Amino acid sequence: MVLITMRLKKLIAPIFFLLFVLIGKGLFGYEIFVYRPYKNKRPLFQEKKLFLHGEFFGQLQLPGTFPSYNDLKGPEDRWTYGFRTSIFLTENLSFFAQLVTHDDGSKRTKFDWNFTLRYTPAENLVLIFGHDSNHDSDYQSIMDGYVFFLNRNYLGFGLPFQQGDFFFEPFTWILYHTNHRSHLDISGDELLQEYGIRMGAWFDETFGLSLQIIGQSESLFSLGQAFLADLIFRVRLLNYLELSIGASIWKDIQESRLGNKKTFHKIHWGLAIPF
Repeated sequence: MVLITMRLKKLIAPIFFLLFVLIGKGLFGYEIFVYRPYKNKRPLFQEKKLFLHGEFFGQLQLPGTFPSYNDLKGPEDRWTYGFRTSIFLTENLSFFAQLVTHDDGSKRTKFDWNFTLRYTPAENLVLIFGHDSNHDSDYQSIMDGYVFFLNRNYLGFGLPFQQGDFFFEPFTWILYHTNHRSHLDISGDELLQEYGIRMGAWFDETFGLSLQIIGQSESLFSLGQAFLADLIFRVRLLNYLELSIGASIWKDIQESRLGNKKTFHKIHWGLAIPF
């Protein structure tokens, strides 16, 4: 947890602008789930001070077959760098932001943003509003003769349950204003719904795990056309340094209209600096 002083506040806007310019104009930017049981939340509107909770991270993805660009082509991603942060606005309202940059080992290939608002009207109910977007960096994806980048908004709810350092949440949301397609060869219709679960736990405050599984469907409450899953293990080496090891898969559930049934996978190794 970092208290932003007056001097640091003056630097926030230039830092974010510099990051945006340097990273330039990234697969779609879904929220990477890493569970942290923040026990001392200090809401902005109550404290009148800005407190950030999150992490910087970097990781090597090897072996891995996740493609580089928005049209799911190109060399495999090998490195990702970024940060994620949460701001508790009130006791019941939080804002999450995430930036992830991708690299194939020799050049930057894309970046993606994710923003999420979570409002908790009851103990085991959360309303979720999110926005994801991502852009190719040194390449332009084309679909149907037009420049193609992924951009989507979604609205839904989750049913969170937390006991000590254990967390469990089934969730679903409806996508609107999106051009994200079902199937990994992008031959399907636009996605309409995603649903899934998140689970997280910490043991003795030194070993943590986070699991997220998301099903993707082009129609409401159906089996879906594809799913993705992330499993992330964390080992706390120091107060502000964690070893991160994980695995991810993105897989077609059904054969696509072009007769394909693809799978992408990766094992990722890295470090995280929580704050």
